Amino acid sequence: MVECCDMSLTINLLDVPPTGLQIHHEVEPSALSLSHDEGTPIGNLSCDGSIFLIDERTAYFQGEISGRFCRECVRCLDQFEEYLSLSCEVEFKKAVKAVNVIVPHRNKDKGVKGHDKSLDEDATDEDIYPISENDIDLLPAIREQVILATPLQSLCKENCLGLCQVCGGNLNEGICGCCTPVTGSAPVANFQQTVSRKNPSKRSSVSVRRGS
Repeated sequence: MVECCDMSLTINLLDVPPTGLQIHHEVEPSALSLSHDEGTPIGNLSCDGSIFLIDERTAYFQGEISGRFCRECVRCLDQFEEYLSLSCEVEFKKAVKAVNVIVPHRNKDKGVKGHDKSLDEDATDEDIYPISENDIDLLPAIREQVILATPLQSLCKENCLGLCQVCGGNLNEGICGCCTPVTGSAPVANFQQTVSRKNPSKRSSVSVRRGS
């Protein structure tokens, strides 16, 4: 088993036996260079798994990334902790040299011709990470997997009430005195009563269109 705790995770594939190589890596928060929206790791993240050789130019990593994150709720803006545990499967390939091939194309006036085109069969595959000589670096793959696991909208709890739009108070800590909460049970009734009180002469003109 390979154990390390530094700013990179480079594995030489010559050290990988046919049965695979087990690794344990502690990833420091500074090594991930995450943005504020992507969360802040609390301590090191753990990466445990195995590396396998598929063929002379392909390697495969399978494991798990785990650790605690500090995130900001999008509704109440409070900080909260979240435990992250995700499975990780990553493929690495050694790049092939570009080759010139003849790609036929049709010209309306001159018939079928051919032209040279430089191709690299893995150039457009963004899900495959490179093998440099005989080395692979797991750190970029770990970073990308952590970013992909970041929720689009982080919530401290599913039923977070958010902030009062008038005073900015956190409604999870209690209802403030400057606004009346609109509950999910009767939002239409509250709306109609408010409009009716403000415009008694236009009561019959108020209508609410429900979504189909």
